[in-house]
Amino acid sequence: MTTPVLVYYDTRMLGHNPHGWDPSHPAWTEAVKAMISLQYPGSNLETYSHPERPDRLTAIVDRLMLEPIDGVRWMLPKAATTAQLERVHDKTYVAHIESLDGESCWLAKDTTAVSPGSVDAARVAAGAGISAIEAISTGEARRAFCIVRPPGHHAHSDRASGFCLYNNLAVTAAHARESLGYQRVMVWDWDMHHGNGTQDIFYADPSVLVIDSHCAAPFYPGSGLQDETGVGAGVGSQLNVPLPVGIDNAALLKVFDEVVKPAAEAFKPDILLVSSGFDCHYLDMTCAMDETGFAMLAQRMADLADELCDGRLVLMLEGGYNAQALADSAHAVVKVLAGNR
Repeated sequence: MTTPVLVYYDTRMLGHNPHGWDPSHPAWTEAVKAMISLQYPGSNLETYSHPERPDRLTAIVDRLMLEPIDGVRWMLPKAATTAQLERVHDKTYVAHIESLDGESCWLAKDTTAVSPGSVDAARVAAGAGISAIEAISTGEARRAFCIVRPPGHHAHSDRASGFCLYNNLAVTAAHARESLGYQRVMVWDWDMHHGNGTQDIFYADPSVLVIDSHCAAPFYPGSGLQDETGVGAGVGSQLNVPLPVGIDNAALLKVFDEVVKPAAEAFKPDILLVSSGFDCHYLDMTCAMDETGFAMLAQRMADLADELCDGRLVLMLEGGYNAQALADSAHAVVKVLAGNR
């Protein structure tokens, strides 16, 4: 049976283009060149292409257009407001990012950067999840997939990192709590990198349960140890599942069965959010998942949402840097969300 699924996308997010600089640009300092050489050994700095590229999104959109799925409704997100961003980010940090509108510069040692269209793109990316949960709260649909960049789960309250400017999913979770009345929000981050920014933002908040499965330290960003479980009132609200490099479909399905599902049944969330990185795909980096695995994860999350919170489920794109893997995985996931088991 076809199920309506809202797919959020806006071409303004293509304006974030940190890879498109000419190496003669003043921002290409010797320090930046050294940083790139360290992070990406063997890179040719004259032809270096930043991995967080606009074609990450166009690959997904092209596939969904060429192979349309019944039930998909394309939606245009609203950009997040300053007040919405400041629910999870320091005012001074938001003001700093906004001051970079129209600029090109490097923000962090891990090649996080902005280009002239990045600030606008980041506002739209952060607003996509808000648009999705507002539509879900009115009954327009129960499921949504947000095709967004720059990604968000490494962005802390007061600093950018890991290609992330604003923490899109954290902004969404805060809006669900503060504007829509959802008392308990649950997050599963299945990106291969630990979502250190999301963890830090909600580390003392018992109303947001964050489950994060990722490649274990020292893999970037080196955090997400099993004993990182929260602080103060938030103790127990952070569940980290560090895994060996090379994880496959079976590993992530086991994480769902043994950690995600029982934790969700105990927590009883009002809405489920997923930081949906696709970089565990075998075409991407160092893991062995495929699009069938991501489809199975999405099916289990959809079933869990049906069981616990009237089907309310939002997936937001995080990492994934191989165009084919992104297209295959996103298409498979959206197909499941639209009711194709």
